[in-house]
Amino acid sequence: MIHRFTLVLEDHPDQPFATTADVERAVFMMADPEGPTYVMLKDPYGGYAQAAGFNDRFRIETRDVYGEGFRHWLAGSPDSKDRSDVVMHYRNHCEIHGRRCCPLPAWGENVLSLSDVLSILTFYQASGERLGAYPWEDVSKYFLEAGLKGEHRFIREIRPHERPHVRDE
Repeated sequence: MIHRFTLVLEDHPDQPFATTADVERAVFMMADPEGPTYVMLKDPYGGYAQAAGFNDRFRIETRDVYGEGFRHWLAGSPDSKDRSDVVMHYRNHCEIHGRRCCPLPAWGENVLSLSDVLSILTFYQASGERLGAYPWEDVSKYFLEAGLKGEHRFIREIRPHERPHVRDE
């Protein structure tokens, strides 16, 4: 099966049908002190793998989309089980936080290196799967909870099209 992913790289045009070489080039660009801080491989159905951060501190996630639902996964270090709260940063352009200051919360075990980004994203590009050498935690509930609190940037309310919501009696 051939996987069709669009490569999304901060400050660069989207690139449909990304190859392994395209992904490798994008990840290596993230090592530059002025380079992108965000990379994503997205499929045509809403699923994706993404990494954000800089200075060899990255958070890596995937999302599987099916029907009206999803599962969101956060990569951890195979060598560490550290649940202390940490904040990484990303985004070269942000009107709210400034350059490379947008907070990206995680646990200590989720702070991964650029070589981890390369391994995980090239495997995902080739297979459409999460790399099994890393522990993956299902963090879907955090996105669902944010959506239920009205933070619609995380998840939208799902209702049949053109049908108002009425309480069942």
